[in-house]
Amino acid sequence: MRFAAAHKAATYLLVAFAYLAMIAGGGVAPLISLAGVLGLVGSWWWEPPLIRFERWTWVWTVSSLFALVYSVLSSIVTGDFLGVGAQFLVWLVVAKSYNRRAARDWQQIYLLSFLMLVAGSVLNPDLTYGLCFLGYVISATWALTLFHLRREMEDNLLVKHAADRASERVEVRRILDSKRIVGGRFFAGTGALSLGVFLISAVVFLALPRVGFGFFLKNKNSLAMRGFANTVKLGGHGVLKSDPTVVMRVEIAPTIGSRNAPEIHWRGVAFDSYRDGTWRASREAPNTLDIVDAPRPGTERHTLSWIWARPSEGDAVERVGTRQDIWLEPLDSDVMFGASIPRVFERAGQLRRPGRTTMQNDELRLEHSGTIHYTVWSQLEAPAPEALRKASGPLPPGYQVYLQIPGDQLSPRTIALAHDITDRYSNAYDKAIAIKQWLDENLSYTLELVEPHRGQEPLDFFLFDRKKGHCEYFASAFAILARAVGIPTREVDGFLGGEWNEYQGYVAVRAGDAHAWDEVFFPGAGWVTFDPTPPDRNDPLGRGGAGWRARMARLMDTLRFQWTKWVIEYDLVAQLSLFRDFASVLKQGAIALRDVLIHLVRLWPVLAGLGAVVVAFVILRRRRALALAGTAAGPPRERTGVGRVYDAVSRRLAKAGFARAPAQTPRELVDRLPTTIAGDVRELTELYYSAEWGGKVDSAAERRAAELADAIRAALDSAATA
Repeated sequence: MRFAAAHKAATYLLVAFAYLAMIAGGGVAPLISLAGVLGLVGSWWWEPPLIRFERWTWVWTVSSLFALVYSVLSSIVTGDFLGVGAQFLVWLVVAKSYNRRAARDWQQIYLLSFLMLVAGSVLNPDLTYGLCFLGYVISATWALTLFHLRREMEDNLLVKHAADRASERVEVRRILDSKRIVGGRFFAGTGALSLGVFLISAVVFLALPRVGFGFFLKNKNSLAMRGFANTVKLGGHGVLKSDPTVVMRVEIAPTIGSRNAPEIHWRGVAFDSYRDGTWRASREAPNTLDIVDAPRPGTERHTLSWIWARPSEGDAVERVGTRQDIWLEPLDSDVMFGASIPRVFERAGQLRRPGRTTMQNDELRLEHSGTIHYTVWSQLEAPAPEALRKASGPLPPGYQVYLQIPGDQLSPRTIALAHDITDRYSNAYDKAIAIKQWLDENLSYTLELVEPHRGQEPLDFFLFDRKKGHCEYFASAFAILARAVGIPTREVDGFLGGEWNEYQGYVAVRAGDAHAWDEVFFPGAGWVTFDPTPPDRNDPLGRGGAGWRARMARLMDTLRFQWTKWVIEYDLVAQLSLFRDFASVLKQGAIALRDVLIHLVRLWPVLAGLGAVVVAFVILRRRRALALAGTAAGPPRERTGVGRVYDAVSRRLAKAGFARAPAQTPRELVDRLPTTIAGDVRELTELYYSAEWGGKVDSAAERRAAELADAIRAALDSAATA
């Protein structure tokens, strides 16, 4: 590749990586991003002799002033200084790419590319930034090295050696068009060096103490989802079923979370009041104790304990419950999710005042921005059916709210239906099972929403007219029918299932997994999950496919997850965990090495004997090789008489100050000698060449060589005494 083309290609590759790092996060408008790409592509050919830069200078100057004014006004009006600044960077790098005339222009391009990389660190917290950063490091090594060589050639070498400016321009173009300056070895070598520097930097990044990059790289683009506010209207989750966006990743035991295991309900929010087709979390909902403490330095733990239960019950759940490590993506809600019935939440962070606070409906809400990592312990196993059938007793104070129904809105046939389904049963558990079975047998699942008739209550329309609906309708119908016959019930919103990732061992819960179900209260046993939605519901996402595309998608999500864990949310807690894992590996390796050494010590006589045999074999083989080499080379060639005379003269000349340099031939030595001896030495040298390399050996030549040697020594002695 021509040197100029290699330099330009490396520079454009550098700009491309920085540009992609900035726009891939969605912080720059798609139309502006596309325009920038087209502009950069077009600038590749914008150079002499196709155009003259001088003719277009005023156009770029006026356009840049307009872009600056527009950016300042836009940032003031919108308040999005970072986003508008990124758009202005797009314009600047495009404009400068069309004005590549001198070394300072290339330098400004490199500076703008670095600014784009910095802007991308905030606008793009995804894995694509890491890949672009690696590409930027490698391409920057190429571009800056070639730029330095180009500037040295243009500013130093040619100025010193060119006869005039015209010839200098010719020489510059000739060198820039040369294909012999850089080649594949240059790019491979410098690329490998850059990769090594990148890996060393990654090790330093993991080793240095930190507070976490997540503090600086918060994702402002929270995913907006319905169903997790204080109110939710029927019909919110139905439109989400096909959305594959990952909202949280959960590391959990494979036996519980794998693709073949039962689906897990990821509980988020609960609602106690229903009216006008809308569920609400009312102020009358009973409180849940939130016991806050610090089990270890730098960790905050929340133990949810029901008012009627013993506060120490949460500690038992932490010891025997199912553990989940959850990485929750940014949502427009402060709700914390956990499997089934979450009881203990633990996260790294500054401990607020220890003590007891109150939550409602057994939720936990903590304000957070960006991806948050926390640990949950949950009760997954429900009590046995026989125990639930025997559950009885008064409701705890305030739990009557879970029996309220909008009697002035529900039709008489809805209340009558509840009694028709359950009157034959004597306990709450069998009644709840009967309602669930009736909904499954008489209603069907659909994502096609139809508005109820004017003035008709939505559940009445669902139960008797439409007879089709999605999870929110089934959960709401179950809750109201159960309450109508005296069973305390609440509607719950969260997620169901998720895709098991076999590469890293975690469940990727997606926006399309949003789901609604119910919790039924049994005195003495607590809340139990009931999901009345038919199991054959239309689920376009499912548990994850087995094809190569699905596996590739899971592999890419694994890389994104690792990027989040070890870069975006990497903090002191994760660092200490990494060090503990590393120390554990070293310990296991030391134990294994110790066991190996113990076995070797026991076998030392055998090993010593084997070592002696190996050493003897090597020595014998070496001697044989030397003998064979001597036989192949034969005896050293014997020096001729003329050669011996020449050697003696060479030593005498060296003492006189005329030693022959290692890179100097005998004939070149003659040119350095004084005229008094140069003629004799030249004749002796020619005799030496003829005898040693020409094979002309006779007594006359040897006599003449001896005569010349005597004459040379006599001349040297005379010169020394003069």
